[in-house]
Amino acid sequence: MKRSKLEIYAHERFGPPDELDAVTPEDSGAAPRPRHEPVRRRRARRGGIGVWGAIKLVLMLGPMAILLGATMLTECGGSAQGSWMPEFLRSTACARRDLTGRVFSLEGQLRTVAAGLR
Repeated sequence: MKRSKLEIYAHERFGPPDELDAVTPEDSGAAPRPRHEPVRRRRARRGGIGVWGAIKLVLMLGPMAILLGATMLTECGGSAQGSWMPEFLRSTACARRDLTGRVFSLEGQLRTVAAGLR
């Protein structure tokens, strides 16, 4: 059989192999090593988000859902001083509601500006 490039390189670099290296366990009379069972690998997940994925999703979307619910339930008028919500949550929800209203009315305002420029 033809020698591989690695064997040729090793022979040129280090010389011929020692006699001890050439002896295999079968030749020396030693008992063969027991074969190990193949390593069992964990099955790959086939889909779904799993428990940890659900926990991450709740932790990420939970605060946004609370703020969205607070936005819908908050009274943003001057009479909201006795509200059941803390002040910072109420002010955040009111600011979100104002910003959302301005974004939705932006198209109409831009049309008015464009019509005035013509």
